[in-house]
This record gives sequence, C-alpha cells and structure tokens, in this order.
Amino acid sequence: MDFRGKKVAVLDTIHGGETICHKLRQAGADAIAINIYRDPPAASAIDSFDLVISPVHALSPLKTRAAMLGIPLLTHHQAVGQLVARSQALQDALVFEITGVRGKTTTAALLKNAFSEQALLSLTSRGLEVQQDGRYVAKKRLSITPANILVALDLIDEFGFTPQVCIFETSLGGTGIADVNILTSLSPEYAIAQHTSTSTNAKLQMVSNAKANSCLIISSSVASLLQTDSCCNTFGGAGATVQYERIGASETDIRYDDLQRIGGDRVSGEIRFKPSGCYDVLSYQDSLLCFVAAALTSNMDPALIQRELRSFRGVMGRMSAALIKQRILIDNSNSGLQEDSIKRAVDFGLTFKRPGHRVVLIIGEEAKTICDGITPEVVASIADNDALDGVVLVGDRMRTSKTDGIHSDDLESALGAALNLTSERDVIISCVKMWR
Repeated sequence: MDFRGKKVAVLDTIHGGETICHKLRQAGADAIAINIYRDPPAASAIDSFDLVISPVHALSPLKTRAAMLGIPLLTHHQAVGQLVARSQALQDALVFEITGVRGKTTTAALLKNAFSEQALLSLTSRGLEVQQDGRYVAKKRLSITPANILVALDLIDEFGFTPQVCIFETSLGGTGIADVNILTSLSPEYAIAQHTSTSTNAKLQMVSNAKANSCLIISSSVASLLQTDSCCNTFGGAGATVQYERIGASETDIRYDDLQRIGGDRVSGEIRFKPSGCYDVLSYQDSLLCFVAAALTSNMDPALIQRELRSFRGVMGRMSAALIKQRILIDNSNSGLQEDSIKRAVDFGLTFKRPGHRVVLIIGEEAKTICDGITPEVVASIADNDALDGVVLVGDRMRTSKTDGIHSDDLESALGAALNLTSERDVIISCVKMWR
C-alpha cells in the first residue's frame, strides 16, 4: 500500500502504535496514534480517516465504526509488514518469523545458536540482539509486539549493520516479511478482543500474510486447519514431514521425508544425536522437531543441524539443568509458565535426586511482570508432594496458600532462601511465572 498523503489512525499506543505512526509519517502519511484504553475519542472521530490500523487483539468502538463505514482496516502485523517491505532493509537477509502459543522462544534460541557465526539480528522474548561473528554488537530489552520489528530496523541503521539472518519472534501472528514462517502451536487457545475472536484466528495471520515464495513450518496436529498451496513442511507424529524415529536421553533420531526447501528442491534423510543431558528432552520434543524443519527448509546443511543438536544445552527458564553453588538447578521460570510445565519440572528435577540429598521447589509468581499468574490453589496441589523436602513460595498471593514454606517477594530472594535450605548435590527446582 502507498501510504503517501493518506490520513491514518493507528490505534493502541501501549502496543507499538507510536512506533508505527512514526514510520508512517516517514512514508508520507498524515498519521496519528490513539490511546484506546485511556480517554479515547468518540467513535465518530474516525470518520475523516482514510485508513485505520489496529492490533488484532484489541476491540475498540473506533475500529467497529471504521468497519461499518467501509474505511480500510489493517492489523499492526500487516502495517509493519508493508513498512518493512517498503524500506527494503531486509531484502538480502534470510528472515524467520515465529509465532505460536508455546515453543516460540526455544525454537528461536535453537535457530540463533545455529546461525550465530553470521551477521544476525534477532528479536525474541530475550529482547533485541545484534550479533556479528558470534559477538554481541548491541542488545535492547523489547517485547515481541510486531511494531518492535520497526525498532530493529532503526538499530540496523544506527550501527550500519547489514544482517545476513533475521529471527523475529512475534506475538499473535506473522507480518509477512519472512522467508520461513514458523507456527509452533495453537494450543491452548484463548480469547482475545474482548472475547470476539481467538488466539488461533490471530496466529493464522502467519498464513494469510505470508509473502509469495515463502515456506511455512507447522505442527502436523493443526495442519488440517490450513488451506495453502505454497511450501509447507510439518513436524510431529505419523505422517509429518519431520518426525522422531526414536527419542530419548541416550539417543534421538529424527527423520525427514520429502521436505521442500526454499528454492523448491525436496530432500529426505535422518539426523541422529545424543542430547547433552542439560534439559528434559521430552519437554523440548516439539521445539527440536520444529527447529530441524525450519533449518532444513532454509537450506542448512544437515551436518550443521546435527552439530547444533548435540551441543544444545537448553534455554534459560525452559526446563534446563545447570549448577549453582554445587547444587543442581532445574530452571523453569518464565513468562509462559503453566501448571503442566511445573509438574513436568518437578518430575524432571526428581530424576536428579540421590539418597541422602534434598529437593527444594521454588514456586509462584512475580505478579508485577506478568498478566495471568499461578494461583495459590495450583501451587498447593503441586507442592503437596512427599518427594519434596522444602518449598519456597514467591509472590504476595502465595501468602494465602495453605502450603507450608518460606515466603519470598521475587525469584532472586527465593533462590537465596533455597540455597540456605540445601547443600552440595541437592536439587533446586525453580518454577516462577515472570518476565526474564
């Protein structure tokens, strides 16, 4: 779309509206950003605009009226995609875009490691990072709202950096800038836009916004929801393009059949590796397959993929194991933490317990940094486990829990408490819902 001369309203200043508005003005539009959460204007204020841009997760009387009047509507994702294409800043780069309910951060981390020796630009849950020859050039803490891809472009200009590979983890869909579009998962589904739409509808923007000649990576369990004639490789169970022959801590075999690569050629083969032991393989099983599918699709050498899988040691806060002051720490504290993941972390941590040694669970939430936390009822049900030797509760709400344990305000103080409760070779399991 040519934005020049158009009067454009960009809704939602909380989730990147100001950034999109700024780029639209540079493109010649008469654009304003509108806060739809605090003192929004009357719906009729939208009548004079040529175009309205709104995030997919929001519902506003301004957006509803624009639709009624036939004023063209774009999502934030679509606007960002068009602005990036217009800039041509990434035209020579290999671009990955990742969305989904679960597995985004882990898939992104695997791809980042695999491409770490190239000029790499990434925007993930870890923030915005620029790497050159394996060294960090710049870092910036940003969310994965689509508008922040535009901030990434500004950083390219600031450092005179020409990325060879870009990896963007994007919330609630894709912008259409990727060569490889990755949809990790659609479950569990949740309501958005004041219960008028769903997360699934939003994330399927990954398909509807995809550019010509790009490839899609998606779980075989949801492939039936899609209608696409373009390149599509699946991962998962029987019938998937990429699937396990065998999965285990001692040996894992991944087979790929008739996988279509960028450029159109098709390949089949097998990748065999022994996991490092620093993470729970079963908790990572979907992300490992998703990574292999994406890497193969992008024409990466299978030998390089195998090397990456052999050396991979897990992702901070995602069911990884490490040492902290001679204790074994199972780190599963992250913003997407849910009940089933906590239970899996406890099971994983207990596999490290030896006779005469203790296992202490850190559990709760840092409520100031997340939206939907872990309830005291869930905490009580998980902490009531005779195999645990101690519990450290995190967050104000946990003070109402019937669980016996030490109370802490945040993960940092909870780790200190857990260290005081343990000795060398004991196990600490960390499950705090928080932004990291």
